[in-house]
Amino acid sequence: MSRNIEPPTSVRSARVSAVRSLSRKSERVSSGLFIAEGIQSVREALNFKSESIKELYATSEMVREHPVLERATIVSEDVLAAMCDTKTPQGVIAVCALPMAGLSGHAAPHGRVAILSNVRDPGNAGTIIRSADAFTFDLVIFADDSVDPWAPKVVRSAAGSHFHLPVVSGASLDEAVKWAHQQDLKVIAADLSGSETTSASPRSAWLFGNEAWGLTTESLALADSVVRIPMGGRAESLNLATAAGIIFFLASLAR
Repeated sequence: MSRNIEPPTSVRSARVSAVRSLSRKSERVSSGLFIAEGIQSVREALNFKSESIKELYATSEMVREHPVLERATIVSEDVLAAMCDTKTPQGVIAVCALPMAGLSGHAAPHGRVAILSNVRDPGNAGTIIRSADAFTFDLVIFADDSVDPWAPKVVRSAAGSHFHLPVVSGASLDEAVKWAHQQDLKVIAADLSGSETTSASPRSAWLFGNEAWGLTTESLALADSVVRIPMGGRAESLNLATAAGIIFFLASLAR
């Protein structure tokens, strides 16, 4: 925790630059760190993964309003804003350690996993993580060229759920499917080409594709089955995060 860190007083200080640089994936990878902005994300980090927090900065006003931030290093609003990725900072930012990459050591005791292949939108990614958390999924896997789940916008969109369930990146889709089968999970692809059913086995790994083009033919071939959500209205499709939320709810009922 940042208790003994000298508070940076200039927006041009090396410490401010180092924190701000974590908005870039290359810096996150090289340092093994990421940033969590806003009281919701930081509170969940403090409550559930406090050991992952390496530095914690907040304005004096935020510390007064939120006693949970009592150990934060107090900085000015200008310095805090210079550290943050967002244009409207919420007065607190934590520098956290990235979890170990890869699927080794992970399990699926609840039998519910999400696999994202080439999902690119940070907002969708964060919302999917949050929905997976809400419906007691064991793991969210970001495969192939999906967005980095530790990017600031993804972390903000997930509203603290990164600190509730494992989020894995850096795996290929082949590796993710192989791991799922090793966990005795049935891999079910969600795609408009599928049959009109969302019935799930008690142990399922749900596979989602890119927002624009969905899953490739090669990706669909890796699945044990392909399904789509029945829709009676005129809309041709649903937003990816919306569709995932519906499926996660239905999957949570298959116990």
